[in-house]
Amino acid sequence: MPAVNVNGLKLNYLDRGQGAPIVLSHGFQNSGFAFTPILDRLAERFRVLALDKRGHGNSDKPPGPYRIQNFADDLLGFLDALGLEKVDFLGHSMGGRTGTFFAIEHSDRLNRLMLVSSSAGSPSGTYREHFEVLHRLAVEEGMEAVFNHHEFRRLLPPKMLEEPLAEEYHERFLKNTPETYAATANALFTMPDLTGRLGEISVPTWVCYGENDPGPIVFSDIYLERIPNCTRAILPGSEHFPIWDATEALLEAMEDFMAKFPIG
Repeated sequence: MPAVNVNGLKLNYLDRGQGAPIVLSHGFQNSGFAFTPILDRLAERFRVLALDKRGHGNSDKPPGPYRIQNFADDLLGFLDALGLEKVDFLGHSMGGRTGTFFAIEHSDRLNRLMLVSSSAGSPSGTYREHFEVLHRLAVEEGMEAVFNHHEFRRLLPPKMLEEPLAEEYHERFLKNTPETYAATANALFTMPDLTGRLGEISVPTWVCYGENDPGPIVFSDIYLERIPNCTRAILPGSEHFPIWDATEALLEAMEDFMAKFPIG
């Protein structure tokens, strides 16, 4: 797995396929592994670059706290380090938050913005409580306790917890630490409300949600109403990880969006 030096950190990334570059940005306490179900399909037509964020996966884990701004700055540094002037971007969950912030600040570096299970503000209500419960558990009992807790596992797609991928996912998850869990939770809890700035995103944007997503789906209408050139897909029967539990439907909707807004 190659690595690149960005903002004083070594960030690891997957590099697969050829063609126009697309950067994949994973969610909270995950890694490039989060895109496993769609990597091969994307690599048939793109150069796929799946970055492990600071504090995650095989990338460096500097002391926190982190902020969404840090992840967006790392993304900019990553593009510069690889000499990529413009890319497509696909972000899941916290990766979508990162992409939202990045697109507001740097739309000129994007061809198209694709956000899955994303939010434009910090989690609230019961969804915030979900992260707070696991934050306390990580600090008090460690990452294995988080991995085995119902509050963590109830939002995961079954395929992540079943062979043949369960062992790999477990191993990758435990690369995270209580310290990086706390540092990254801070990025979620302190994320600024970006809804008033969504109109600054100037590239074609696609937002996608599972219809049963317990948290970010409330932002579905907000993105659609406030981003000037935005389309939306709501996937029946899916939850927070449509990349895993509605793979074909997601790829079909994503393909429709890209065909409507071709690049080059």
